[in-house]
Amino acid sequence: MSKNKLSIFAFVIAATLAMLSSASATSISEHISVGGTLIGTVTLTQGGTGSCTGFASTSVCVDVEMTSGSVRVGGPVIGFSGNVNEGGTSIVSDVSGGFALAPGACGGITMETICLDANGSATTSSLLFVLSNAEISSGISIGNIHVAGEFCGSNPTCFATTAPVSSTVPEPGTLGLLGTGILALAGVARRHFRSRRDSAKAFEVASGQVGYVAS
Repeated sequence: MSKNKLSIFAFVIAATLAMLSSASATSISEHISVGGTLIGTVTLTQGGTGSCTGFASTSVCVDVEMTSGSVRVGGPVIGFSGNVNEGGTSIVSDVSGGFALAPGACGGITMETICLDANGSATTSSLLFVLSNAEISSGISIGNIHVAGEFCGSNPTCFATTAPVSSTVPEPGTLGLLGTGILALAGVARRHFRSRRDSAKAFEVASGQVGYVAS
């Protein structure tokens, strides 16, 4: 095997590794906390998977699960920045519990690209909805979340912060491509070194140094 072909396969592996590092993400999870106390988790899942069902690949399922206290579904509820309003205005649909969310004022959520508000003063320990025209792979950040509980101190409600739980998950197809590339490179390298070994033996025979028996 020529050095040029070996170099080509090495380039393929390098390109695959680059693809792996920038692969499309399928989910983002973040802790919800107030004053350092963990009170829940919010998970964003791209396109047709996760806790939501039957939504488009250009949409994101948002799943807020509280382990303490509740989400305040009144006034500013949650906000997002980054790749929202991609290919059109992001619209909320399929909100759990019969709640209604719509773009509105950010208030204590802090300034985000889109803030979702609700009327009333209801609370819930679990909130699901679909956000259209959103893309996780190149980045969505989650703003503060309106919550209610004893952790708010003297106030009935407060705004919790979010922080990443885990990094984005590469698509299985990219991992398969990486594995195939590594196996191909290993095979090429084996043939390359075997060819060099046989050539060296042949040279020794031609030089009269040793006897040569083909393997």
